[in-house]
Amino acid sequence: MKKLSLSLIAIAVSFSLYNYDSTSYAIGIPKNETSNPQCLINVPKFERPIVNGDINSLPVNAESDKFEAIYPNLAIYSGDVYVEQGNRTVLADKVTIDSKDANNRMAILDGNITYQDNLIKMKGNHAAINLNNNDSNMNPSEYHLVDRLGRGKADEMKLEKNRYIILKNGSFTSCPVDDSTWNIKGTTVIHDNEEQLLEVWNAIFSIGKVPVLYSPYLQLPTGNKRRSGLLMPTFNYDSTDGIDFALPFYWNIAPNYDATLTPRVFQHRGVQLQTEFRYLNQLGLGTIAFDWLQHDKKYREDRKILLNGNNYDDNNNRWLFHWKNDELINYNWRLFTDVTRVSDNQYLTDLNPKYASQTAGYLTQFYKLAYNNENWDIALGYKHFQQFHYKNLYQTQPQLDITYYNYDLGPLKFKTFSQVSHFINEAKNKPNAWRAHIEPTLNYTVTNSWSSLATETGLMATHYKQQNLKRYNRVNKSSDKKLDSNVNRFIPKFSLDGKVIFERDFKFMDGYNQTLEPRIKYTYIPYRNQSNINNYDSSFLQADYVGLFREQSYSGLDRIASTNKLATGVTTRFYDSNKIEKFNLSLGQITYFTKSKTSENNNELDKNSDTGSITWATDNFWRISNDIIFRSGIQYDTRIDTIALANTTFEYHPTSDKFIRLSYRYANHDYIATVDERYKRSSDKLYKQDLSQAGVMASWPLSETINAVGSYYYDTKLDQIADSFIGLHYSDCCWGVTMQYGRKLTDWDNTTHISKYKNKLSINFELQGLGNNNDSTAKMLDFGKLPYISTFE
Repeated sequence: MKKLSLSLIAIAVSFSLYNYDSTSYAIGIPKNETSNPQCLINVPKFERPIVNGDINSLPVNAESDKFEAIYPNLAIYSGDVYVEQGNRTVLADKVTIDSKDANNRMAILDGNITYQDNLIKMKGNHAAINLNNNDSNMNPSEYHLVDRLGRGKADEMKLEKNRYIILKNGSFTSCPVDDSTWNIKGTTVIHDNEEQLLEVWNAIFSIGKVPVLYSPYLQLPTGNKRRSGLLMPTFNYDSTDGIDFALPFYWNIAPNYDATLTPRVFQHRGVQLQTEFRYLNQLGLGTIAFDWLQHDKKYREDRKILLNGNNYDDNNNRWLFHWKNDELINYNWRLFTDVTRVSDNQYLTDLNPKYASQTAGYLTQFYKLAYNNENWDIALGYKHFQQFHYKNLYQTQPQLDITYYNYDLGPLKFKTFSQVSHFINEAKNKPNAWRAHIEPTLNYTVTNSWSSLATETGLMATHYKQQNLKRYNRVNKSSDKKLDSNVNRFIPKFSLDGKVIFERDFKFMDGYNQTLEPRIKYTYIPYRNQSNINNYDSSFLQADYVGLFREQSYSGLDRIASTNKLATGVTTRFYDSNKIEKFNLSLGQITYFTKSKTSENNNELDKNSDTGSITWATDNFWRISNDIIFRSGIQYDTRIDTIALANTTFEYHPTSDKFIRLSYRYANHDYIATVDERYKRSSDKLYKQDLSQAGVMASWPLSETINAVGSYYYDTKLDQIADSFIGLHYSDCCWGVTMQYGRKLTDWDNTTHISKYKNKLSINFELQGLGNNNDSTAKMLDFGKLPYISTFE
């Protein structure tokens, strides 16, 4: 085991020589710059304006201590000779210029030669330069690329066509002058400045003075151009899969097409092939990916012993397909697809793919064709779910949305939203339905610089054609919920929304202004009994401060709760002398004048409600300094007489590579059960307690070369780790390595009611100056299940 691990690490270091950056779409890649400017201190600079055009036609300027002319074609300069022509300069002890052949003017240089242009700086003892085409020959010599890492030595060096640097028995390294951690030697080394490419024949890669790899031919990127070739390999180890080693190959098909092919070896599973094709054309951009794992050994073993219960599919091979496309067909028409599908229910947990998250519980296959102009938004969509655990999700196949706008009615704004949807369910005892909905609204708004008043009225008309009701009503015959095959529902609505902004100078702090922004919104929607309509796409919405002013408490159209409420709130903001918001605090509530309901059998929260103040919410933002931000939000629900949801975040972010975040989130279990009906089933032990999680995430440089990243999230109710990892990144001017270890929560055992974890170790190497200088900190932060999103955004 140890021998195998060390071997793979050595291979990872060696293959990093082939690294090519393919982190972005075919349109281009980020500019290749070393992350530490100190690494460029001893690198030659070109600080004069670059001369463009035919440099060979420019005059040659020469200075020396002594000059001798032999008429008519020979000139000899000696003693501190300095020659300049366009971008190129030469220093030497002696320079002889022979012009007898006008088409082949030669300069012979001897003694302490230094040649430099905007691409390269070379030193040697003897050289010959063709002044007509700039071809040169120098020996012995050493060179350094200008304004970037890259240097070496050679027995003989040639410069051809102002593009190729050809070395005989030469070497190359991107390490600084005083560092020889690694280098490559070859019998022939060609550096192509135009293609930003290094080619080496009979290449020997050495770490220090120890040879570790021989290759008859090597290609290395030295700049930003996308090139076909091997990418940086990845090395991981976890407690389930063992060693996980991947070696990507990047294929630069065309300027607007590229692909990545990645063989990936799992010690306990087998060999997986990952493919990814990216395209960008005049219509749009997209990505197509397909992964294939033949005969997963670990998966077969898990299925035999039912490691995760009975939730296994009868498949021998494992695969993933992903297609995301955003295409502008013409000025008005657009095609959008977002499709991801896998071979089995355990794929996301076992293989942690790039294009899907295991937290959602399903994958979506979505297609949409849309038309837009100044008055119309039309979209035809098709949505299918691949469900892993909860099998009762409704899918729209198809759905047509049409919205008409007319804002040319003076102070009035008219809008009509209409939708036709076909809902199907994989469960045989669930109803299917066609739903047609139309919703015209008329809005009148009066506004000025310090206030606004908006009045809106509308009508919501919906028709349902529900199918497969005999089976459904037979299964639910003991329930009061009986569905009808044809239902027509007409519900008017009215709202009045007013807001005022008061502003004053804050006398306790010089230069600060304070605003006070009270807001009040009245909404009326009459009651319609909707117990004869199945719920196809509605879910309960959170009532945070912004949500207090929503007209409806449910998403979708199947549940439109009666509403006779007054939402009131006030926000205060503080601005400094530069008009930067430093602090805000919002507090609001909802008061119901009549009980809100959708049927005689409301959800669990509404069963406990009557009238009066139902929901309170607060939201807070505090920019303590330019580097420190605090955010928080609390929702209090009188129907459960406790806090329903709460969250808080404190972040210190002094520089781009330094931050510490402390966070906490809370959700009451009664509130969760109301929002998601899955958790009300008696057989389900999930969320029988409150959700209470605290965590810390940090990134901090320990020195100029070492950066530490880590996160730790703990569930205080379950008394267990939710997610944790730690990582170290070492990077100097020559090479770098990233090591990370994490304990990931992957699943829940319904039998033992114990969480399942996977321990994961990751090691990745990099060589500086070879086009692979990506943001290592950002990569490390993505290692955890909970990714980092800045509080400052």
